[in-house]
Amino acid sequence: MTNSINKKNVQTNSIIIPDTPAIMFNEKEFNKTLIVSDLHIGYVYGRNKRGIILPESKRPEEDIIQLLDEIQPDTLIFLGDFKDEIFGTSHPIAGRIWKFLKQLLEKTNVIIIKGNHDGKIEEIIPEEIKLIQADGLRLTKKETNKSIGLWHGHATPALDVWTADITISAHAHPAYTFRDEIGSKITQKVWVKAKWLNTKEGEPDRIHIIVPPFNRYIDGYSVDSEYFKTIVLMRDAIDFDNAEIFTLDGVLIGTLKNLREDRRELEKKLSVLRKEVNASKKKRKY
Repeated sequence: MTNSINKKNVQTNSIIIPDTPAIMFNEKEFNKTLIVSDLHIGYVYGRNKRGIILPESKRPEEDIIQLLDEIQPDTLIFLGDFKDEIFGTSHPIAGRIWKFLKQLLEKTNVIIIKGNHDGKIEEIIPEEIKLIQADGLRLTKKETNKSIGLWHGHATPALDVWTADITISAHAHPAYTFRDEIGSKITQKVWVKAKWLNTKEGEPDRIHIIVPPFNRYIDGYSVDSEYFKTIVLMRDAIDFDNAEIFTLDGVLIGTLKNLREDRRELEKKLSVLRKEVNASKKKRKY
């Protein structure tokens, strides 16, 4: 993960695209493959419909089209939660999805791996779309037998997907909430990179990557929170505590263990500060 890669010069490497929650593989065997996750098409529409008003300046479809025009991949893989409604899709969103996918097919091949929000998606997508079930997809380089395992993350992947050399999932919406000692905070999307446990002696480490959500209106869950830990289903099979956390532009901000420790220390300081403020208010009152 690096912030030294130019978006307009992505010809030779497998990279995490700077400032963008997307991965591109450019090995010969895979062709140029772009991977994104958690578009949650209809996210803003669904919340507005329930009375939670979110202003929308740009749809995720527009962001994808812009990225496609820049990267020009041979294949685009959606790593689950392509749409937001879990059980089926309402009429206006179904129309949006159909139109969007037809537009994509004019530019590239499209694969959708089903996520937990993709119920009945097979009923509203063009037949040219390759739909993969929730147990995932394995890409293998014939010459070297190196492999990549892809699945959404809410269900157990197939064995051949789970045991690939590099594995990539999503679902957990990783983010990090930066805080300061006066209580201000801002949440930003992050990448999670961890090693699988129980690697056989003499074999190279197998790496697992958790992809942040592509939808610009979804911040995600802070990786140092207990809730984030509960939604990473493979947490006991990876070195979760020592997982490395990177910002979208490739800056390493620490390991999960360190970030959790920093959070506890800051919460202690904030607790002391709140007590001092309350004590000061009581003195002024009397």
